[in-house]
Amino acid sequence: MIVLAVLVGGGYGLGWRWTGLSGSVKLWDWLEVLALPVAIGCAPILLLRRQSLSPRHRAWLAAVLAAFVCLVIVGYAVPLRWTGFRGNTLWDWLELVLLPLVVATASLWPSLGRFERRHIAAVAVVTAVLAAFVSAGYLVPWSWTGFKGNTAWDWVKLLLLPLLVPIALVPFVKERLPERIGEPEDASSPRRS
Repeated sequence: MIVLAVLVGGGYGLGWRWTGLSGSVKLWDWLEVLALPVAIGCAPILLLRRQSLSPRHRAWLAAVLAAFVCLVIVGYAVPLRWTGFRGNTLWDWLELVLLPLVVATASLWPSLGRFERRHIAAVAVVTAVLAAFVSAGYLVPWSWTGFKGNTAWDWVKLLLLPLLVPIALVPFVKERLPERIGEPEDASSPRRS
């Protein structure tokens, strides 16, 4: 943490060019660097403690998300140059947030065998909205989507990991985690292999 503070202070405050940090490094650049590591750090906590998230925790998460959405809207509307949001398309945002969002929240999703009608309806709505945006992005074309010019291979690269994490990786990890991480197992309980 101290090294990061020195780099940030030296780069932004003292103009140390060797740090690579200057006024040209925007919030967008920091999000590209930090989004996935932060999501990976949150995933085990949510995986182990998802049942014990209190309404207060959920309210804080919702407030942080709402504040970020407001910042994004203002970053485009005003525009705030330090955000670096302007000029990024929907495709850029999908590349930035899709995998970290899935990694951080996959443990909160119901397992494949426990989907209820409301889950299926939510997936259907999200899929329909995405299909409409993709179709319009290619056919109209809406340049703000950034879809025009992306191939099927680009879509596979964008969607493969975000689909594999909740479908394959999270159930695999859940099966292999002991009931209580960090607490010694009872000597009388059977060991997992």
